[in-house]
Amino acid sequence: MIEVSNIYKSFTLKDKRTLKIKTIAAVQDISFSVLPGEIYGLLGPNGAGKSTTLRMIATLMSPEKGSIKVSGLSTTQHPNEVRAKLGFLATDMDVYERFTPREQLKIFGEFQGMDPESAEKRGLQLLDNLGILDFANVKMDGFSSGQRQKFNIARALLHDPQVIIFDEPTTGLDVLTAKTVLDLLINLKTQGKTIILSTHILPMVEKICSKVGIIYQGKLQTEGSPKQVMERFNSNSLDEVFFTLADSKEPKGGQ
Repeated sequence: MIEVSNIYKSFTLKDKRTLKIKTIAAVQDISFSVLPGEIYGLLGPNGAGKSTTLRMIATLMSPEKGSIKVSGLSTTQHPNEVRAKLGFLATDMDVYERFTPREQLKIFGEFQGMDPESAEKRGLQLLDNLGILDFANVKMDGFSSGQRQKFNIARALLHDPQVIIFDEPTTGLDVLTAKTVLDLLINLKTQGKTIILSTHILPMVEKICSKVGIIYQGKLQTEGSPKQVMERFNSNSLDEVFFTLADSKEPKGGQ
């Protein structure tokens, strides 16, 4: 289970025009929870605060206010224990190009305290599920962006985590491979995993997510099942909800 309670995070930046230091509130008083067996769609435009929120859940950042618990453990007080229970796919994850997928998965398995034989067996199974088993012994310097993304998905799931955070998992993937990832997420849901999904492919969200939360300008603007959210905004799709929210938040010209 994931419990996010009233978290706040800001960043200090220098204004390029005035050279003055200013503070930007990236995440403001956000709260939500995700239960085992649920896929929670955390949605919003670029710069809304989604990735910052996900990084705080994954212990890569700490909230300035509020608290986050993963499987009952505080992300700030027990970060190592949280990481052991969590699989995280970030938008900027890279690979070691001089190593093969098989070699890297064995290394990451060791980082997670896995038996090398078990890590290799599970890693190869994940590569097979994602359609890149034939490249298990090929150095990754020539891999396409899609192949790298598939590997990173396998890496995130290697230790069979109970809590999974996927930030834009279908980036760089073709339609058929994106469908494979969708099926994988549904399978993980049936296994009782706790999943947060951030994506711009809203029809996929409508299909597989138990709940959605839409962040805009650092605040959680609405939350509920996809159907509830669409009904609340009298919309036929989550795309329409986005347009409505954006229009209501944009400053209007003239007086």
